[in-house]
Amino acid sequence: MPERNSPAPQVDQDDLVGTTLFGDYIIKKKLGEGGMGAVYLAENPAIGQRIAVKVLHGHAARNEELVKRFNREAQAIARLSHPNIIRVFIFGRTPEGMLYLAMEFVEGQQLRDVMEAGTKMDELRAIGIMRQVLHTLSEAHEIGIVHRDLKPDNIMLTKFRGADDYVKVLDFGIAKVKEPDGKQQQKLTQAGVVYGTPEYLSPEQAQAKDLDGRSDLYSLGVILYEMMTGDVPFKSNTAVAVLASHVYDAPKPPSKVGKRPVHPKMERIILKALEKDPKNRYANAMEFLSDLETLEGELSSETAVRTTVLDPRQLALVLDVARTNAARRGAGAPSATPGSASSTSMPSMAKRNTPPAISGSVGAVKGAGTPLAEQPPGVNPTVLYIIVAGLAVLSLLLLGLVWVLYQKSGTPPPVGTP
Repeated sequence: MPERNSPAPQVDQDDLVGTTLFGDYIIKKKLGEGGMGAVYLAENPAIGQRIAVKVLHGHAARNEELVKRFNREAQAIARLSHPNIIRVFIFGRTPEGMLYLAMEFVEGQQLRDVMEAGTKMDELRAIGIMRQVLHTLSEAHEIGIVHRDLKPDNIMLTKFRGADDYVKVLDFGIAKVKEPDGKQQQKLTQAGVVYGTPEYLSPEQAQAKDLDGRSDLYSLGVILYEMMTGDVPFKSNTAVAVLASHVYDAPKPPSKVGKRPVHPKMERIILKALEKDPKNRYANAMEFLSDLETLEGELSSETAVRTTVLDPRQLALVLDVARTNAARRGAGAPSATPGSASSTSMPSMAKRNTPPAISGSVGAVKGAGTPLAEQPPGVNPTVLYIIVAGLAVLSLLLLGLVWVLYQKSGTPPPVGTP
């Protein structure tokens, strides 16, 4: 901020509501607060723009390490261009000495709040959220940024252009950042000191070892585990016990923890992300996402809409059954008993050759006939099958009758002279 000619008024950095920043932005309310600082909602009434302003508390602004962390967060976000990351508008220090970070304001819910509200979190919804986070991490990891504090509290879900669950990844305050020239930034953590949230730390982070992007993938595996089961894989009354579990204990399979069933492939994906040795985890975010999207394709096909239109394979089966029944009646064979090998009903035969799945909204496929959801009242698919079979039998009888009449009325071939 430029220096003003008049003396700057003193600002209570622990309560900025009602004050003005940047000349035109009025602080409306406090959005959240932590040990380092607070986040406020500011609005420019002239243009109706709202922004989020993160500031350091007075005591934190006098701590050199915390100031460096604050600067690091601004640098990390400013270098990332992915739409699922909060955008930074302004960063600096006011004439009063207050450090601030003005960012995009996002109105939504933390993933933590969504899960604690008991909202249904099925596999398809979880994959949709994970896809956006993994794309964000892919960009961050490619330029040498490791988040190091991924947890449901740092994943915001909002609405964007009519779409629900649009993700914004927050809080790069303890990110590990490489300089643009590839050199590692000066370490801000003391040797042996662990930073982050214990329940979501990777084994190597719990041991204060050097980290790469695979540490974030472990944390994301913990989040996915919690989304599927409602609980984290390791918890205890003490942080030390939780960290020890990350290092030494195998997580319980998600299928044995949650109340809802977990798809076997989803379970394998989660357990791979939670491998103790980074070499046994996913090598990068896109590899993680590839397995999730493969599962998504399978789950989508299982829930695809099916129409009642008969395809050529089904029609051939109907005619075959009709011919068999006609032959039985012609030979005087007794009707088959239910459950016997020869008692194949029309509906069961049709099920063996169900038409290919048609994904999308009902009736969206041109020429697909009348969808199931739009059938006129009183029309039953079984009745349709019986009608078709009856017509087929009638056609065969008529053909047989024509052939018999032709044979009886035909003239003998002419006799040639010797």
